[in-house]
Amino acid sequence: MNFNELNINDAIKKAVEKKGFVKASEVQEKVIPAALSGKDLVGKSKTGTGKTAAFAIPLIEKISPGQGFSALIVVPTRELAMQVKEEIASIAIGSHVKTMAVFGGQSINRQMDLLERNPEIIVGTPGRLLDLISRRAISFKTTRFLILDEADKMFDMGFRDDVEKIISFLPRERQTMLFSATMPDDILHLIERNMKQDKIVFNLSMDNAPVQEVEQFYVMVDNRQKIDALHRVLKTENSKALVFCRTKRTVDWLERQLYRRGIRALAIHGDKPQNARNRIIENYKNSKDGVLIATDIVARGIHVEDIGSVINFDFPQETETYLHRIGRTARQGKKGKAISFCSNVMELDNLERTGIRSNSTIQQLQ
Repeated sequence: MNFNELNINDAIKKAVEKKGFVKASEVQEKVIPAALSGKDLVGKSKTGTGKTAAFAIPLIEKISPGQGFSALIVVPTRELAMQVKEEIASIAIGSHVKTMAVFGGQSINRQMDLLERNPEIIVGTPGRLLDLISRRAISFKTTRFLILDEADKMFDMGFRDDVEKIISFLPRERQTMLFSATMPDDILHLIERNMKQDKIVFNLSMDNAPVQEVEQFYVMVDNRQKIDALHRVLKTENSKALVFCRTKRTVDWLERQLYRRGIRALAIHGDKPQNARNRIIENYKNSKDGVLIATDIVARGIHVEDIGSVINFDFPQETETYLHRIGRTARQGKKGKAISFCSNVMELDNLERTGIRSNSTIQQLQ
């Protein structure tokens, strides 16, 4: 389905066309009409499918400028808050619906001042939202929409009680949309308690299905030789690369090691100041074949369309983590490559099991 076929106004169609979107993705094709109908909905979808636009377009269609605070979007990380805010703003550019993001690491007083401009859509992290609520800087009297994005990650990060508390402040008469890559029991209980019985549930992918456009490879390498192996891989890749490490310490160490080998990589993790993280992501976006080294939590909110390869320098401990990582490439139907470093037989066995479960081929890199 093309966006021109959707029941949305011309300003949104023009903004979407300007972004280069022509054909709606599977999640967009199914979610947008359902959301426009006013139904509560649950979307289970693999990463990189255009999920943000899927809920942003109906919000912008149904909200008029000057209506006051109409929609709350709760996300797990600062980076994701900024990414979602920017995506919505780019779609709402001709509709004059105002969007702002609130999160820790920036002045709460500054954010309180911006809230006085009455944005119609607010994207926020749980901690900062509760701060603003406690200061009576935010009111939900006119709020008609609630979106919980990456709900599983919020719960993984310990925000379950915070999310429940935020929901308790919202009007009962509202439209609720929840998006999650996985559906553990905690998420199912949240859905049961806070969403309407006639909600629509979309299971748009198998639990462990990777992005099909990703070519997947592995490299058997001793831990002591991993840095040299990474150097060789990066020298042969002529595209933007995202390198995953397990810890902040490894991220910083790897940045220094690559610099010594003539590769200027960017490094990002949770200990870096927010302004520095914003600058790093912007520099990475604007680079043609840059390298970004990141931990999983920070990378959760990175939305960069042209990442050509994902490299698992540290092997992911869980299947879901692996699938999320490789979903950073091959976005919006583009091709991509994932390369995993395996330092022992156990890691290779885990990777092969992931391939079997997700019906994908993972080859040894030649």
